[in-house]
Amino acid sequence: MTGTLTLIRLILRRDRVLLPVWIAISALLPASIASATTDLYADQAARDAFAAASAGNPAQLATRGHIYDASVGGLTAWTLGSSLALIGGLVSILLVIRHTRVEEETGRRELLSSGVIGRHAPLAAALAVVLAANLLLGLLSVVPLVAGGLPAGSSLLFGLSTAGGGWAFAAVAAVTAQVTASSGTARGIAIAAGGLLFALRSLADTGGVGWLAWLTPFGWVRLTKPYAGDQWWVLGLIAVAVAAAATAAFVLSTRRDVAGGLVPTRQGPATGGLPGAFALAGRLHRGTLAGFAIGFGLLGALLGMSARGLDSQLDTPQFQELAATVGGAGARISDVFFTFVMYVLSQLVTGAALVSALRARGEEAAGRAELLLSTPVGRLRWALSHLVFAIVSPALLLAVLGAAAGLTYDGDVARVAGATLAYLPAVWTVVGIATLLFGLLPRLAVAVSWTALGLFLLVDLLAEFRLATGIVLNLSPFVHVPAMLLGGSSSAVAPLLGLTAVAVALAAAGLAFLRRRNLVPSA
Repeated sequence: MTGTLTLIRLILRRDRVLLPVWIAISALLPASIASATTDLYADQAARDAFAAASAGNPAQLATRGHIYDASVGGLTAWTLGSSLALIGGLVSILLVIRHTRVEEETGRRELLSSGVIGRHAPLAAALAVVLAANLLLGLLSVVPLVAGGLPAGSSLLFGLSTAGGGWAFAAVAAVTAQVTASSGTARGIAIAAGGLLFALRSLADTGGVGWLAWLTPFGWVRLTKPYAGDQWWVLGLIAVAVAAAATAAFVLSTRRDVAGGLVPTRQGPATGGLPGAFALAGRLHRGTLAGFAIGFGLLGALLGMSARGLDSQLDTPQFQELAATVGGAGARISDVFFTFVMYVLSQLVTGAALVSALRARGEEAAGRAELLLSTPVGRLRWALSHLVFAIVSPALLLAVLGAAAGLTYDGDVARVAGATLAYLPAVWTVVGIATLLFGLLPRLAVAVSWTALGLFLLVDLLAEFRLATGIVLNLSPFVHVPAMLLGGSSSAVAPLLGLTAVAVALAAAGLAFLRRRNLVPSA
């Protein structure tokens, strides 16, 4: 562990902007939701009515679970439990991978290790900073909640459970960073694991298999039940799971070489199937893409199975009225459920697309792009070789997700896959943002691209409580995607073409800037 404190100071220096912004926004969000809940539901009768309606809404159950208590605090915990775990988990994954696997991939870890730095110090420093940041976020969120009149003990439990969600995924990322030599693949595995764990929690609340909630951090965060009985002992379960995963990460790190992974990198063929840069890009992207495709295929099959029986299970006037309100006359309850869950999963697919879109920046930062560009390969051809995979990969993942869900849902693969592919222009828009940043601000491209995705998630969450409206709400590309399963096909063309045009313009601008700037071979 020698040198851990020095590396902690280095990490804090490098993330001196990202960490405070993430902590401040996430810490203030619970108080904002509590205030909005008070404004929207002025008395307990209104809150009880909302809770009863949510208990009969399969989409709400899938995305947030059951409401344990209809108080202001209980509704705040219900609204933000899974959402903060998702956002905090994503940020934690990115930070842990950034300060472990990326450091090895770029060669900086080996350089640091030539000094007075112990073998476990880099991983220990990364986990210490991320775990402390999540804890600080959780504790800071308690102050405005208590100031707003909510019970101090329950507010503290809510803050600690919020931190626990981030801790769990930081530990998952610490393990995946030991598995592969590629930072992109490590992120991909961790994000795909997050998607599967989210699906397990959704199935637990909608499919009558509540025990599944005990297998996932999304379930643990909710099962602490702040403001609804305060089950403090569940925090012990989170702590044990995090400690076990972190210990496994340290053990695994001793069983591999520096800059290598537990899964060795295979030697490639002497010649690629495609000429030049595209053959190399295919070699770099194919493993990550295959892993994502398998993960999202399993996720789609699980989603389809969980939605399949809802029409018969929830065939009551209340549910039929809900489906008609959301999707119009004749809308199926299961279609409403699938549409809401797909909205969340499309953002996970966007995370997978960002891994591909930012791979070119990783090659540049590691200095490999400079070597490649010293050959007859031009900049545009090199950048396009990676951009093509960033464009194709989300199309493949959404198609696989929709096809698997369609097979296990109602057998209509074309209808369900078409509904999932409607999110493709929104995903491409985020890819366009990443491409623009890569060409214009390469040093900030990775951090700002992932931050943009996090902000889109945040805007979508705030919109439910009317805290984001008008121009702010319209900034999220996902808001403009029509619900194809709910009769949105007639109005789908214009917004999808608009999003596609925005994505093309952003990507073209990024490529133009790339042609005019110097290479920046340092992160």
